[in-house]
Amino acid sequence: MSEQQSSQNISTTDITSEATPPQLNARYVLAHRLTTREAATRPIRVIQFGEGNFLRGFVDWMVQLLNEREPSFDGNVAIVQPLAGGRVAALEAQDRLYTVLLDGMLGGRDVQSRTVVDSIGATVNPYTDWERFLALADDPNASVIVSNTTEAGIALNDHDTPDLTPPASFPAKLTLLLERRWRRGLPGFLLLPCELIEANGDALRKAVVECANRFALPDAFIAWIEHDNVFASTLVDRITPGFPRDDAETIWRELGYRDDNMVKAEPFASWVIAGDERVRNAVTERFPVDRLGVGAILVPDVRPYRERKVRLLNAPHTTMALVARLAGFATVGEVVADPRMHAFVEREMNEEIIPVLSLPADELRTFAGQVIERFANPHMRHELDSIALNSAAKYAARVLPIVLENVRRGRGLPRRAVLALAGLLAVYGGFTPVAVAISDVPETLERFRSSAAATHGDVRAYVATVLADRTLWPEDLTAIDGLANLVADDVTAIANGRMQQLIDSLA
Repeated sequence: MSEQQSSQNISTTDITSEATPPQLNARYVLAHRLTTREAATRPIRVIQFGEGNFLRGFVDWMVQLLNEREPSFDGNVAIVQPLAGGRVAALEAQDRLYTVLLDGMLGGRDVQSRTVVDSIGATVNPYTDWERFLALADDPNASVIVSNTTEAGIALNDHDTPDLTPPASFPAKLTLLLERRWRRGLPGFLLLPCELIEANGDALRKAVVECANRFALPDAFIAWIEHDNVFASTLVDRITPGFPRDDAETIWRELGYRDDNMVKAEPFASWVIAGDERVRNAVTERFPVDRLGVGAILVPDVRPYRERKVRLLNAPHTTMALVARLAGFATVGEVVADPRMHAFVEREMNEEIIPVLSLPADELRTFAGQVIERFANPHMRHELDSIALNSAAKYAARVLPIVLENVRRGRGLPRRAVLALAGLLAVYGGFTPVAVAISDVPETLERFRSSAAATHGDVRAYVATVLADRTLWPEDLTAIDGLANLVADDVTAIANGRMQQLIDSLA
């Protein structure tokens, strides 16, 4: 997949073998010199809300690199389990040690790396030990907070109150941790949320301030939140499938130990941290991941990079799901392995997307090349059916802006992006010779199906009705010169089984 994957807790108790190697733990790594005794004594410098695959395979992996390459950092992570159910107990069973497995192409090289992460200095479950959680705020060495509580995590819960131990929401837990810090008279934190929402730093700051107001906490504390803490908006990107269940025993034998918490990820990593001089200084002084050379950068504004990711990674994914499935392809890997589809995708990127983005073209072409390399990763199987989930909203958010911007700039209709729109209308309206999986919001599916029924199989009338539907699109798409006719021609061709010919003509 191309978007950051959410964490999932996978039981490994049923993966057993007579030849299963010894369990990964402190005794094993010390005996085999995979760590040092000093690793466990590093001070806690990072408080992390979240213990799932992504944070452990991305942020904590970077902390491990900081400890190896930046001696001045010399710090560990305290992991906070944000929900009642989580991985803290499983991590503690292995003395908070686990392995990050990187597999795939990076810069034209086949990368296969295995890193034992020994930088988790503490694990805290606030649902079983609330006071220990609050005590994290008492440590003057801790100066950074990171989080990944899913897209829905930065939201308040109306039932939260300051006397709950703990309150349900992440912002409420964080607010009470910050209050403890303030009452101790200690400096504020650098906060780096990784949740995949726009302007996540601003969203987290506003949520904490609102929570403090709801809890009737002192005005002086609220002022301290705003002025003594640094909230940075970030954008993260790394495909992180997590525990490699199908290959676990093979990997354990290769490693020489059993690791029930190992995390599989791609080599590519990107962490765009945005902000003013205050943010840059805080990152440089407290958490210099930008010096590692592994994809973390400091920029004044995250928005061009978000646009880059959505347009050059997510949009081609959506196009693949809407076009390639109708030509018999099942996975992203199959698409980029096929010469015609590969050329189709590259031409969409280079001819239809890059010319209408704001970042320098050379930088965008480099990123596009990295995306193609990631799509081709033989170690990651990404089903097009999975990408096709909620295709209507994904097309509207990811691909339609490419169509509109090309038209606005007088560049004409971007042919491949338009074919993806035709694929959407063909599938949702029942104009396909082959059945493909459809999974979308029922109300959305009904808009397409009722339009098809009302137009009695007349493709042009159906296309015109759907393109004019303002509940699906930000504007009446029939107002775009030539679009309805082109989409109708493509839907007709698709209905007659000619999707492969359309692809070939655009490759």
